[in-house]
Amino acid sequence: MWFIQVANSNELPIKTGIHASILGNAVFNSSGSRRYFLEKRWAQGGNVLTAIMMNPSNAAHDISDKTVDQLIKVARVQGCHALYVVNVSSIIDGSSSNLNTKQFDFDPVNWTFINGAISEANFVFIGWGLKGHKGILKQQNSNPLLVGTFKNALNRTYCYEVLKSSDKNYVKRPMYYVPHPRPLFEQEKYSDVAIRKLSEIEFTCLFVR
Repeated sequence: MWFIQVANSNELPIKTGIHASILGNAVFNSSGSRRYFLEKRWAQGGNVLTAIMMNPSNAAHDISDKTVDQLIKVARVQGCHALYVVNVSSIIDGSSSNLNTKQFDFDPVNWTFINGAISEANFVFIGWGLKGHKGILKQQNSNPLLVGTFKNALNRTYCYEVLKSSDKNYVKRPMYYVPHPRPLFEQEKYSDVAIRKLSEIEFTCLFVR
């Protein structure tokens, strides 16, 4: 598998386990403070939904969380056999408020996993929230391939919706972003909402500023 090759080439440990009858594989750094990749596989087959989120929480090869459970449900609805989860920041933290701008610096190892997960996906779901979107915009400055990679995957990229930030700092220059599947204070908002394709206009709003 591609992620095994990437992990081995970067000397990163791969952990395997089972949770709720679903096979899990996860790639961490040696200290366990970063998670670069998570796979949840419930059937043999090549159909994969890749979810790109803000940063990892505590879900791992042998445990899940409510966000991953929701994404598994989304992937099953799309007829997929597995879910890949990668993140704008690889730093594990269950509270997004603990993440600062520095923690969204471009990381070539993390990008290798994101790029691979996008390449392998039948469906690409983006749900990194406002803070994760700021990280994506920041990383564009260090990674000229980023926008092109997402553009090439546009015909298979999905989200719940595209929102406009109400922050007064963006009144003159609007900031658009895709919401997290379980937004703070509205965690059930998208629990029964179908994902839909990202349009070209929405892509431009998100990636061109």
